[in-house]
Amino acid sequence: MAKRFRTALLSLLIPSLFACDADSGRVAQIALDPGQTRAYRTACAACHARPDIGAPLTGIDADWRERRKKGIEGLLVSTVNGFRGMPPLGTCGLCSENDFRALIRYMAGLP
Repeated sequence: MAKRFRTALLSLLIPSLFACDADSGRVAQIALDPGQTRAYRTACAACHARPDIGAPLTGIDADWRERRKKGIEGLLVSTVNGFRGMPPLGTCGLCSENDFRALIRYMAGLP
């Protein structure tokens, strides 16, 4: 649990490009622009950087492996409509479609 927490905390504090590392279980992440980084920190990280919430943790391969099978379009639909405990738009009412696509790619490790 401590390793997951530490990894989630790094995801919150340092949104940047990470190389895939099989030992760490991390996925490659795209770089976010400053506005998307702010959106991640204020909306997404509230759930996706907290291991006790149940949401898939940002950059954690095992958490996103099955979800990535939906592809970017399927994950975008889930984000816009809400999915399970995630509210519609993931609490980011000011995010554009481009922002959502970048944030999904960042969190899920999609190219």
